[in-house]
Amino acid sequence: MRLPPQSRLKPLTKLFPLTPLLAFTILTSCVTPMVVDTDAKAPVLENFGTVAWPITTMKPEAQRLFDQGVLQAYAFNENEAVRAFKAALAADPGCAMCAWGVAWQLGPNINAPERESMTEIRRYAVLARQNAVNVTTRERALIEAMIARYGGVGVQAKDVKVLPSDICGTKSTRVADPLDIVYAAHMRELVAAYPDDADIASLYAEAVMVATTDDWWNRKTGVATGQIGVVASHLERVLVKHPDHTGLNHYLVHAMDSSREPQRAVAAADKLGKLAPMSPHLLHMPAHIYIRVARFGDAVRVNQSALASEITLKEKLTDQSFKVVKNWDAHNSHFLWFAALMDGRADTALETARRIAKRGESGIYMYHEYLRGLPVLSLVRLQRWEEVLAEPAPKAESKFETALHGYARAAALANLGKLADAKKAGAPLEAMVADFKAKRRPSNEEKFILPVIETLLNWQRAEIAMAAGDVNAAIAAAKSSVELEDEIESLEPPMLAAGSR
Repeated sequence: MRLPPQSRLKPLTKLFPLTPLLAFTILTSCVTPMVVDTDAKAPVLENFGTVAWPITTMKPEAQRLFDQGVLQAYAFNENEAVRAFKAALAADPGCAMCAWGVAWQLGPNINAPERESMTEIRRYAVLARQNAVNVTTRERALIEAMIARYGGVGVQAKDVKVLPSDICGTKSTRVADPLDIVYAAHMRELVAAYPDDADIASLYAEAVMVATTDDWWNRKTGVATGQIGVVASHLERVLVKHPDHTGLNHYLVHAMDSSREPQRAVAAADKLGKLAPMSPHLLHMPAHIYIRVARFGDAVRVNQSALASEITLKEKLTDQSFKVVKNWDAHNSHFLWFAALMDGRADTALETARRIAKRGESGIYMYHEYLRGLPVLSLVRLQRWEEVLAEPAPKAESKFETALHGYARAAALANLGKLADAKKAGAPLEAMVADFKAKRRPSNEEKFILPVIETLLNWQRAEIAMAAGDVNAAIAAAKSSVELEDEIESLEPPMLAAGSR
């Protein structure tokens, strides 16, 4: 799929009353001027890849730190990226792109698209614009795009017309911030102006992904939402000229991991960890593709490497007297658990599940109860019925965890021929589903958990029906479970490790 020609891009900006000049005028009138922290420091971080992005500065240290910030940004370590960009700005207080980098990384990203306080971000965006005296045309365009992204002080959603669906989806319960849509439109025009630029292609991919609130690929039809398909094709094209660019490879993995063509990102997945062997996240990311192409052993391997890298990275930061500002262990461990189960590595899966459960043992939310239930869920998956029954019961106040254990015990007892005991064991799950469905105003947490417990309830009924010899009832319950599971298993990793994707 090719990008639309420039003639089709120009009218897009007419949809938005907020021009870069107006945005800057509004922004600068509402933001207190900032004073650069000339004492800002950042650790030296190597083996996160390479980047060729010369900026307007006479200070080599500012350029080095800017490059480091970009590479941390591409590794989704936004806090470390901000630290590097601020240190670059300390090395050269007049560096426009260093201030731009801080504004970029303090803002929304695909894992945290919601906007919070914009005060500090806008100060850096203003500083970038104020320092943009002798910058290049490309830098000025990037700064103006960033001004547009944050410059809508006082502009309400109704004041900005919704971009046509060729940029973002319109059916999600989360509505894209209008200025994220504005920013995506700006980046789309920059891609047309710089079609072979690897960094602009990466920024464009990120902008569209943040602004696209629907699932990026329709799970029923396989059709890409909005510009996601265009983004993927553009990333592939630019990767031919820049095969070792971490941003391009990383975003292509994200673009394709929920599509029906994950194989299009296999080469990027195979390369990503080798490009950035110190990045826990980039070592892990190939797993998102590997589980889609049934390379579960490779998914186990890369997550084990990611967990080891997290330890090494912490040591390097500590040696330089810096604190760790982000840790991916929870997600990487969860992914390792799923991949190990799918690969038939029972010992690895159980060991990982128990480590995750221990991490969640003091949590008070239902998701923590789910984490504490991973060992018994894993034993059900492995059909180790006697071990299921030997698992200690949860605390009485942990109702969701109790329901999970009840489900597991029901499955075990049914398979051991103890039907009456199985029905009794499954009662807490039956009661929890009925209670959640009866609520007129369930909490967000209950809404999130309901399809999970409904899925388990149907599997529980299928196990009991099958053990009782009622094949038709077992098939009907299993069918209902599969239909529910298709939705919840879109989470990464799948919560119930069913591998239905």
